[in-house]
This record gives sequence, structure tokens and C-alpha cells, in this order.
Amino acid sequence: MLNTLLALTVLATPFGAPTPQPALAWGDCPIAGAPALQCADLPVALSPGSDRRITLKVARLPATGRKQGSVLVNFGGPQGHQIAALGSRARIFDRIRTSMDVVTWDPRGYPGLSDAVLACDWGFVRTPSPPGDEAGFDRLAAANRARGDKCRATDPGLFDHMDSAADARDADAVRAALGEEKMNFLGLSYGGTIAQSYARLFPQRVRTMYVDGTGNHGPRQWDRELRDLAREHERLMERFFAWAPAGTERRWRALLATADREPIPAPGAGARYDRAHLQSLAFLKLRPGPARWGELVSAITAAEGGDASGFALAQSQPYPGAPGGGVKECLDFPRPDSRRELARTAARLRAIAPNTGAVFPLAWHLPLTCAGWPAPVTNPPRPLPRTLPPLLGAGTWQDYGSTRRVVEQVPGSRTIRHDGPGHNLFGAMADPCVIGHVSAYVTERRLPPRGTTCP
Repeated sequence: MLNTLLALTVLATPFGAPTPQPALAWGDCPIAGAPALQCADLPVALSPGSDRRITLKVARLPATGRKQGSVLVNFGGPQGHQIAALGSRARIFDRIRTSMDVVTWDPRGYPGLSDAVLACDWGFVRTPSPPGDEAGFDRLAAANRARGDKCRATDPGLFDHMDSAADARDADAVRAALGEEKMNFLGLSYGGTIAQSYARLFPQRVRTMYVDGTGNHGPRQWDRELRDLAREHERLMERFFAWAPAGTERRWRALLATADREPIPAPGAGARYDRAHLQSLAFLKLRPGPARWGELVSAITAAEGGDASGFALAQSQPYPGAPGGGVKECLDFPRPDSRRELARTAARLRAIAPNTGAVFPLAWHLPLTCAGWPAPVTNPPRPLPRTLPPLLGAGTWQDYGSTRRVVEQVPGSRTIRHDGPGHNLFGAMADPCVIGHVSAYVTERRLPPRGTTCP
């Protein structure tokens, strides 16, 4: 196995002469505990053709050896404070830095060091329950619009230009300021959506591109992508049933039927859980892996007795949801126009995945929190150009499938599979095997063999 992991396929020789010195005035970064970081300011256009400029804060970890290029990284979220993330994760770039600067920027709109920041509530947003009729859908859309309008009022122009395509154009402005003809891009988690947008807008500027645990923002048919995601979520639940005591799947389905008739009280969390709540919270309990799966067995047993408190992840946030407010996501992904459309999709996915249903974020949280959003979808999913150089991707039980569907659009691309739980193998998990493959790919354009796995 070790020999397989170390046997790499050479795609091209290492790149040549160093690039010109960057047109950025590097200085100290106001980030504690990261003395190697250097920062600079970069004015960029608010939108193509706009006279308005906003200033991004760019940061780099300088190459420790002879510099031969740069790699741009976005750690995902979507969120600000990318520079702080780079400072806290410097060690994972040690091999890359022998010949490259590692660069990031604090994205427009989000809290961080860049100067254009929306005054929004970036905290936890609870996922609403699916509306029971069109009037309920209209109320939901109105509430989302009011939440979005409050954020938009602080800077309408910026709010309307917060999609991942805007981030991709900012990334290309960083590339130009660095003096690089072509860019190496690491898109981790939601950063992979930004990377895909960059690949569509600037395919001729891509030297290497690595995506890790990302959603597929390039399907030809969005409904098919949702079906694939539903099947993958169901497979993780099936892993749990194979691990759990015999009869757990039957008991789980009976519990869901009980919650359909009447939500089950969770007095320890001050909540009541319907089918969708139980399915979403159960999946979140599965994500850490088998070491924590006993908690879900216990939660099912207690809920059968009338107390679903064991499904709560935290007493302060007993219901499913996500942070961030949807400012970017609502511009990047499709959203329903009616309750009928929402219900039709949910019914179709529930038939495919009876144990997990349609409660994953792209089918539940985003449609329900983005309906009625005061800005249109400006960066919808679209396939990647097949003319891109071969890409590299990696993923876990949770996200390998969607990541594979991203990179397989481009001939010659490769994926690394981690047969286990987790998310963001390179950035968050710091998997040494993955770091080794990514470092070789970025610095030398060497891809691992087909079928590579990392333990």
C-alpha cells in the first residue's frame, strides 16, 4: 500500500524561472502568533466595469527556498478571516513553501482585515421547517427577504456582488498583482466553489487546482446532483445501521413515522422534533464517525420513550441550522420559487433516501433560507471547461462523491479517497498522506495514480 501511495504519475516537469517580484507593498500582518505572515493592500473593482474600488487585505507565507511561483488558498466557510486561518495552519504548507509563496486574502463583505465589510448577522441561522402550503412558503420568503434587506441596506452594491464569481475575479486580481502568469489554487470545502468559479472564468490562468471536500458546482442537471447527494447521505446511514444493533433501521423508520404524526418533545433542549429535524440531527451525529455512533443509538432509544433530547447537538442551538446568513450561498445555488417545487423535490429525494430524506444543506437549508432573497442567483452551477489542466480532488465518506464529480469533468484528473469520516482533509484534518500528494501536485504538477487512497 505504501508503494502505491508513493508511486506518482509525472504529468510535467517542474516549472521554470521565478516570476517577477510582486507589485504589492508587503509589510507586517496584524495577526498574533504568525510572525512569518506578510500583508499588503490590493484595490479591486466592485464589479466588472465598475468605477468603485474596494480594498482587499492579501497575505502570504513567503517561500523558504528559491521562489518559483505562488499558490492561492481559500479555506472555505464561506467566511472571512482567511488570513488568520493561514497563520494558524502554516505547517501544512511546509513542503509547498520550499519553492512557492502561499497566499490568501480576506474576502469581500465578510468580517476580517479587508475594508469592505457588510454589517450583517453572521451568526447561526436556524433551518426553517418546510412550509405546509403556499401561504406558508410566502411567509417564509418574506422573512428571508426582510433578513436579507437588513444586511443589504448597509451596502447594496457590495451585497449584490458577493457571489463566488466575484471572489474568483478578486482572486485573479491577486494573481495579477503577484506577477504570476498562471495560478495554483487550493479550494477547501466551500473554497472549492470559488475555485470552480475561477476555473470557469479564467481557465487559461489555471496551472494546478486542488479541491477538497467540496460541493459540485458544475453539474449539467441540478436535480441529478441532488439525487446523487441523497444516495450518498443514505449510504452513510446504512454504514451506521450495519454497525448498530440488529433492528436499528426498523426502529429508526418507526421513530420517523411517530414524528410525522406529532413532533417528539426534547425537554432537555426546549425543543420538539419532527421527521426533518430528527433526520438532520442524526446525520450530524454520524459525521464524527463510529467512535460517536453509540450516542445516536442512545438518542433513538430515549426518543422511543418520548424524549428526543439526545438528538440536540447543543442546548443553545437545539435545532439544525448553519452560520453565515446565506449572503454568498444564496447567489451561488438554485432556490425554489414555490412550495410546490420544494415539496416535489423533497418527495423525490425521500423516495431515494427513506432514512435520511432531503435534509442535507443543498436540498433543505439553502432552499428554505434563500427563498425570497433580495438578490437573484448570479452565479448558478455550470460545467467546468474540459480544456483545464488535470485537477486533483480529495474527500471522505461525507464528501468524496461530490468532489469526484467536480474533478472528473476534466480529462486526466485524479482523486484521493479517505475511507473514513471527517471533512477537509488538507486544511482541517491535516492528513499527512493528502498533504504529501497535494504538495507534489502543486509544486511539480505530479498527480497520484488512479484509485489512490489515504488511510
